[in-house]
Amino acid sequence: MILRLRGVTHQFGSRRVLSGVDLTLAAGEGVRLVGPSGRGKSTLLEIAAGLLAPTRGTVDRRGRLAIAFQDDALLPWTDAAGNLAYALAGIPGGRQRIAPWLERFGLPPDLLPGAMSGGMCRRLALARAFAAGADLTILDEPFAFPAAGGRAAGARPTPHRAAAGGAVLHSTHQTEDTPASTSRTLAIDDSGGLAGL
Repeated sequence: MILRLRGVTHQFGSRRVLSGVDLTLAAGEGVRLVGPSGRGKSTLLEIAAGLLAPTRGTVDRRGRLAIAFQDDALLPWTDAAGNLAYALAGIPGGRQRIAPWLERFGLPPDLLPGAMSGGMCRRLALARAFAAGADLTILDEPFAFPAAGGRAAGARPTPHRAAAGGAVLHSTHQTEDTPASTSRTLAIDDSGGLAGL
């Protein structure tokens, strides 16, 4: 078990966005959250990542975590290779992973984030998350930009992480776009609970 949420409920003031959510992810699983904006997908991901404490309920997470949220949070003062190097610092063999992952996402190593398109920044954030080889990878709207797939569009990384034994939890508006590794597709219903699709 990589992640377990039990009875997770969350409110913003008087507005309840999650209610009694139970979710378990095992190694090798890919779970996709679908639904419109404002339904609570990002809130659930933040709680799963430990960035937000639920109003009620428990979160049990094991192993190393990698995250790519909608705000790419890139380091503006260093280039693409430097952004990956920062994320891989302290990981054995981390520097040897930089060039292959940049190549996979079609990114030049010496380009600064400020000179990148939105799609390129998204791809760099995804490369940074997946290169870490974490036990749990959490992605918020990973393919939101039309160009987010870039040269990697035919070999998106979600199946790679699941095949390598890592669990993946990601959100999307694209209900028709289901990666090959997605074990389950879930939606947050009107009551704030999870429903299978």
